[in-house]
Amino acid sequence: MGGFLGAFVWLWFWLKEDERPEPKRLLTFAFIAGMLAIPAALIAECSLSSFVFQKPCDQVSSLEVELLGAPYQYGLVAGFALIEEVMKYIFVISLIFWRKEYNEPADAMIYLVTGALGFAAVENILYLITPFGNTILHGFTIAGLRFLGPTLLHTLSASILGYFIASAFCKNLIGKELAVLAGIFFATLLHTIFNLSILWTGGTRIEPALALLIVTGIVILFSFERIKHKINYIVCLKTDDRSSNG
Repeated sequence: MGGFLGAFVWLWFWLKEDERPEPKRLLTFAFIAGMLAIPAALIAECSLSSFVFQKPCDQVSSLEVELLGAPYQYGLVAGFALIEEVMKYIFVISLIFWRKEYNEPADAMIYLVTGALGFAAVENILYLITPFGNTILHGFTIAGLRFLGPTLLHTLSASILGYFIASAFCKNLIGKELAVLAGIFFATLLHTIFNLSILWTGGTRIEPALALLIVTGIVILFSFERIKHKINYIVCLKTDDRSSNG
């Protein structure tokens, strides 16, 4: 339950900003899509780790990771971030983006964030098993840190990708594909910088990472307000209707 609580709080906060609520059925599908992305991400990350260390990923020790040279270490962090962002995107678009209810720019941000929180919920459970196995207090302490850190990170990185997709809602196929690539790049960049900021401080200081998320969050909220009031999609849909009618 502790793993889902933080995700549900952020989900409630995000959805209350939506002036035209999405169907609860599709929001549930998006959340489940994010949860289903976890196994795929773990397999891909394990494969990357095995390639880097030339041994099964479950045999790689934390010491071996620490002894990696900086370029390889940073590359591994960036690789893991890219894998997670891509997997979240693939699973959500596979379950949601082809449906008729996906019909306005802000939907991209709403559904991707919902999926990201499903991903974060399962990730939290995996991380909280050991702390809660020690003491309840330790478990809730770690849960609180994950609420402020990784769970918010997944929310914001998905928001970035969603914003780029929303901005290209009325563009042609090439424009939309470029928007996806740009969104994944900047989402991965945020994810990587956050993880590296934790790595650089040895996990003893979270202030730099939280400052990064707070600044990004403010920008995202303003961006979401802009997307919510974007009406170009109406012209886009009417144009598509005219072209389809010959």
